[in-house]
Amino acid sequence: MKKIILIFLFFLFTITCSLADYRNYYEFETNLDVKFRPYNGELSKDLKKEYKKIQKNEKYIKQGKYEKAENLMPDYIPNVARFINVYTDKKEYPKALEYSKKLLELDKNNLFPRSSKEYRVGILYSLNGDYVNSNKYLFPYINTNSMARFQIAQNYYYMQDLKTAEKYASVIKKNEAGFFPAQELLYVVYTVTKNPQKAYTAAKNLVELDSGNPQNYLKVATSTSNNNEKLNYYYRAKQIYYSQGLISMVANINKLIAPLEQKKIDNSYKKITSYCKKPDWFKIKSKNEKLLQDDFDYWDKRQEEFFSNANDCISKYSGSNLAACFKDLNETQARLDSDLLAENARRIEAAQREAQIREMVRQNMLLEEQNQLQWSRYNIYYPRYYRHPYWW
Repeated sequence: MKKIILIFLFFLFTITCSLADYRNYYEFETNLDVKFRPYNGELSKDLKKEYKKIQKNEKYIKQGKYEKAENLMPDYIPNVARFINVYTDKKEYPKALEYSKKLLELDKNNLFPRSSKEYRVGILYSLNGDYVNSNKYLFPYINTNSMARFQIAQNYYYMQDLKTAEKYASVIKKNEAGFFPAQELLYVVYTVTKNPQKAYTAAKNLVELDSGNPQNYLKVATSTSNNNEKLNYYYRAKQIYYSQGLISMVANINKLIAPLEQKKIDNSYKKITSYCKKPDWFKIKSKNEKLLQDDFDYWDKRQEEFFSNANDCISKYSGSNLAACFKDLNETQARLDSDLLAENARRIEAAQREAQIREMVRQNMLLEEQNQLQWSRYNIYYPRYYRHPYWW
């Protein structure tokens, strides 16, 4: 019995020493990050040898020579934890999963919290497409880690069980870390299951939490049935995309805005009893679509001003006064059409002149090359001293 106790104490002492050694050289964080901390204390002869090995290992890690580090110190817990993050960042998820399971096996003394290790295993199973095993590792933390709950919801979504995905995602609270990704997931679920009211709520939450992302405004616009609200959110998304220089997205949003704005004109025009020609953006654009078609700024500004002026007419006037305002708008557009024709002709003429100048320059360069070639040949057949001896 005494012998058994001594063996146990020796075993405990060995574990404690090993744990202390790790923590002499490293800081271990809950997200499985490891930071090397150079040791400044006194070391015995044996420990000095071991520390040199650790320093060599750290040099390999810093240089990205991970295979050399692993060969030098196989199953070394600081390295195993690092490799999880290294291969996750490289999107080499099978390797990252292999190391995460190895860390769970090796780290018996919980240098890293067990919950962090199991959570990472669960996430990596999901990234490898094994949603059943992912949920198995994540379920124990469903009530303590909102990101684990979100991942479980997402796993069910990937398994096409939208009802269960909604069940887990919808109970994540606003003050929890998993709330934002859960709202993104719920927006997709409600869109697929054709529940626009709940999709609208999720989209509004996304705008509130990430107001700088134009996609969130587009989600609200897509899910609302109120055309004025649609326009409001389309314009807000457009403004952000414009500031980001994403002109193709601005052009797409302009195509969504135009029919909604035109519908407002159509509805107001129906109420006018006196005659006037209806302002119609699509007729204007169709008539002139081949003119300055590469000048995005011109057409963006003109569309915006057209609908802005039309909305001023609608908000300020009714009856014959609205008809008069629409008449002024049409006359303005007619003048702009005339200016557009003139500007288009001017640009065509300028482009032709520029092309002619380029061609003249090209012809002059060819002529100069030919002259140089002829002069070179002339010099070969008629040496200078022979032709003009008096030059010498």
